Amino acid sequence: MIEHSAIIGFFMFALGAIAGSFTNVLIWRLPRRESIVFPGSHCPVCGKPIKFYDNIPILSYAILGGRCRNCGAKISPRYIFVEAFSGLAFLATYIFYDPLSYIQIIRMIIVLPIFIAITFIDWEHWVIPDELTIAVAAVGIATAPLLGGWKNILDSVIGCAVGLITFYLVSILGKKAFRKEALGEGDIYLMAAVGLLVGWVGALLTIFIAALLGTIGGIIVMLIRKTKQQSDNISMIPFGPFIAAATVIVMAAGDEIIKAYLSLFM
Repeated sequence: MIEHSAIIGFFMFALGAIAGSFTNVLIWRLPRRESIVFPGSHCPVCGKPIKFYDNIPILSYAILGGRCRNCGAKISPRYIFVEAFSGLAFLATYIFYDPLSYIQIIRMIIVLPIFIAITFIDWEHWVIPDELTIAVAAVGIATAPLLGGWKNILDSVIGCAVGLITFYLVSILGKKAFRKEALGEGDIYLMAAVGLLVGWVGALLTIFIAALLGTIGGIIVMLIRKTKQQSDNISMIPFGPFIAAATVIVMAAGDEIIKAYLSLFM
């Protein structure tokens, strides 16, 4: 086993911060149906292009005090949070995995920015862009044969079916029971893509963990909204963020969780 390197760890953090900068672009532009390539980085208030030295992840935000150099408009703290969080997530990935586990590391650092973008977009806009769901599916399809050959490909296909059918049935039953949408189409398609990524056992575990996290999150949000006396849709929250979080947990520790569960009966 190769020891982890502090230099590589720093590189992973920097790479994650850069990925976080691009994730911010996805979070802002995809819900607004804007190109993620053109135009280049610019202030949404004054429209002035952002110079390269003002676009350095984390550092530029801190140096400028969270404001545009041109017009002085305040920049959302979400930008530095996403960049820092992405950097830490990439660093944690490097520390968590054996350095020789190249495929797992690469797969994780590809999907992390996607799931971060899904979390913020769904929470703010109640929508999961198809581009992000397709990206998750593409990663699952591309890495399945690399992690286990044809057997793993079949597992991924079954996982896709399990995720799609399970959430579709929950959506129908939930709508009949509560007379309102229990799950959106975006959640259903995302779960199908996740099935391609983690296989059928992983898909079932992801659904369970997402439901658990969603329940806890729903209670917390409900208490906060009651405290703030917000009565409209007090119990409604987007489910995409919890699917994203649960998927990352399953990708990182799914096998260990299943083994721990089975050990209770053996």
